[in-house]
Amino acid sequence: MKAKPAFLFLLAAVLLATVGGAWGWQHASAARTIALAALPAPPELGTAPKTLPEQIAAAEAQAHSRFRATTGLAKLSRLYHANGFLNEALRCYEGLAQLEPKEPRWLHLQATILAGYGEIEPAMTLWQQIIKLAPTFLPAQLRLGDCQLKANQPAAAAATYTAVLQRDPKNSYALLGLARLDYEAQRWVPAQERLETVVQQTNYDLGYDLIVTLYERTGQPERASAIRGTKKASGAFRDPPDPWLDDLMDVCYDPYRLALTAGFIARNGDPAKAAQLLERALELAPEDVSSHFQLGTLSVAQGNFPVAIEHLKRCTQLAPDFSDGWAQLSALQLQLGENSAAERTLAAGLAKCPTSPGLHLQRARNLKKIGANDEAMAEYRESIRLRPNEAEAYLDLAPLYFSLNEIDEGVRLLHQALEVEPANPQVLSILTYHAIMVGDETAVLQWFAKIRNQPRVPAEEVAKLRAAFQQQFGHPLR
Repeated sequence: MKAKPAFLFLLAAVLLATVGGAWGWQHASAARTIALAALPAPPELGTAPKTLPEQIAAAEAQAHSRFRATTGLAKLSRLYHANGFLNEALRCYEGLAQLEPKEPRWLHLQATILAGYGEIEPAMTLWQQIIKLAPTFLPAQLRLGDCQLKANQPAAAAATYTAVLQRDPKNSYALLGLARLDYEAQRWVPAQERLETVVQQTNYDLGYDLIVTLYERTGQPERASAIRGTKKASGAFRDPPDPWLDDLMDVCYDPYRLALTAGFIARNGDPAKAAQLLERALELAPEDVSSHFQLGTLSVAQGNFPVAIEHLKRCTQLAPDFSDGWAQLSALQLQLGENSAAERTLAAGLAKCPTSPGLHLQRARNLKKIGANDEAMAEYRESIRLRPNEAEAYLDLAPLYFSLNEIDEGVRLLHQALEVEPANPQVLSILTYHAIMVGDETAVLQWFAKIRNQPRVPAEEVAKLRAAFQQQFGHPLR
């Protein structure tokens, strides 16, 4: 008797389901075995908020389950890495690399920890794998190039940085990498060209230290001094933006790490994400003055003034001796047209911090804005007395004398500003313009020679000075 087709189909389906179920059970069991072997011993969590041990316990429970072992181990790796337990995170990543060998994220996060430990060779091996799996993920290529440079592999590093530039022609980190290679090989011209591009693109956040050294080594001390006169050395190389690392902050419960990362993310052009991290930092440490101040100033830059007011006021309540909190709050109130409130804030701040040059400077600006010039001058003078080694107050006060037709005193203040901050670009521009206006062509040429060595003077400002010179003297400035 022949079997009916419907019965045969049903039998085949049952057999397939049985085989598939058995395979799925075996696969889940194997994954669970790997996950359990990768589980690190729980570290001492110290004073971590209770949310962290709860999250760790929940992730470990998932790692013990048969069908969610990989998910649990992934959650655990993120928790450990985000909160600074790097050895534990490494162990998790090693297990995840076995469970998901084609997932580049685990390899990348593992490599960043290894590189931080100085284990350059294994980190490079991992990043080479990552580039094959995720060729468009540029942070991995940039980190590989940096490791190759450190490992004295200039040809390989150059190839890696060049590959980044083929995908992103204006990538400042890749340009800086090639400039470092040029510098070490004493190829001064291409090194200078690349560094000048980098510092212009990043407003000297990248390349500052190296370009100053290059100018000194190539007989351009004036240009080195000019940059030093307007920007302090960073002393550190900033890592490139890395979204896979930044994503870890979603499970970070360390307010200091959150605030530090927020500053980095804000500098890299994502203030909204930075604000979210700072809000989380304040949930964990609601009385942290630094986070309140950081969120307040960030909110000013975003135009979110109510939030800025809230956090700057909180700074003054939590730390009455923190003068910057009073100064920033008063400046914002003045910007919003709340003149009386701005003055009350400054008065309260000065009562707590009577020797703060920043508060006296802010009070001078407030007074100048409402036309109280005599009182403003007295406050500028007090700020200069308290902090004579910075140009800011001199620069603010000089134009006030110019407006009162006391030109000589204004010029004298600008020369004082140059003494404390040589080659300050704003001072150079004003003194050049003054020399043009009084018809002193010799002085113009002297000041303009300094401007040529000062890359911080904006191109549009140079163009205005040239136009003013042409109009005054009847021939172009050379």
